[in-house]
Amino acid sequence: MIKNLLSFMLVIASVSDMTGQDDCPYDLNGDGVTAANELLFFMMEYGVADNTDYDFNDNGYRDLEDALMLSRHLGTNCPQAEVQATTGIISGLLIEPVDTLQQDLIDANDTIPAGAVTYRLYAEVSNPEVTVVGVWGTAEFPLTLNAPDGLFFSALQTSNSSYFASNISPVFFPIFPTYDRASWWTLNHAPGEAFQYYQPLGSTADFMDDMDDSSIQFDADMGDGWFVYDYINALVELPTASNLKLLGQFTTLGQSGICGQLNLEIRTHFDGAPTQFEQAYGLTFSTPGADSPCESLSPCPEGADLDNDGLIGTSEVLLMLAAFGDTTTGPEDLNGDGMVNVSDILLLLGSFGMVCD
Repeated sequence: MIKNLLSFMLVIASVSDMTGQDDCPYDLNGDGVTAANELLFFMMEYGVADNTDYDFNDNGYRDLEDALMLSRHLGTNCPQAEVQATTGIISGLLIEPVDTLQQDLIDANDTIPAGAVTYRLYAEVSNPEVTVVGVWGTAEFPLTLNAPDGLFFSALQTSNSSYFASNISPVFFPIFPTYDRASWWTLNHAPGEAFQYYQPLGSTADFMDDMDDSSIQFDADMGDGWFVYDYINALVELPTASNLKLLGQFTTLGQSGICGQLNLEIRTHFDGAPTQFEQAYGLTFSTPGADSPCESLSPCPEGADLDNDGLIGTSEVLLMLAAFGDTTTGPEDLNGDGMVNVSDILLLLGSFGMVCD
């Protein structure tokens, strides 16, 4: 009887957990709140092939976009409502020169030749009350960075793979002036400012080792990139009152320019309004002198912008659903097989949120 009672209690507990998870899918340990420990569960076995645990977006992978979905709910109790998406805040990317060396810059660690150009990369947004919380690449829209003349990474960086602004200490700039010109990625903050904690997630444990290459491409199906935890960084102030959000600094060892592509997620912090998120895929940037490696990058798959409004969004999904099941060679047949079916919807969802030129 005791054995049967224990079995009954286990069944009830299992049903209770399942019911709770229906209302709280991001509470991975079933304690009624989504907190930092959920990230530990999520990151275990990340990058393992065919691992679909915690595949919140149902695309067949536990990917970086699932991590972003989880991170939107950190610090919230069950039951949880989905964070709503918004559109029209991400305008694009801007890269601009900061300085050009007129003569060689030399210190005890490094030498940067005359003519080297330091650039800063920004996300342009329509409202300053947002933060950038994720940068990543996928197989369809890889995270790329190409600098034909090569990029400068300081010896202080490469010794410990410090490729983020949060690892750059301005206290060393007077002693090692080349360090001030180091190339780094960031999300919103420059060296010396209040930093958020970045979590890199990649298809391999050492994917960040490619960061000191002048031609970078991260294109894993599960996404290679980094994101920040809004919950953990709740006390970190908004980066600037500007409509430009800093994404990186890159020093090229010549004047042939730099170009690239990335995907973004931003979160809103509007007074009196719940947090929203917005994603944009295949955003490109290029300096005027950039060579051709990035010219072939298309911000939107051909034909996916069904209403030609410059954005792959809800209207495209509605048009696709209206034509679902039709035998047609119309624009909704994205894969050209003569029918609007699940394959076309998956192709469309893969580009959802993209801003097109």
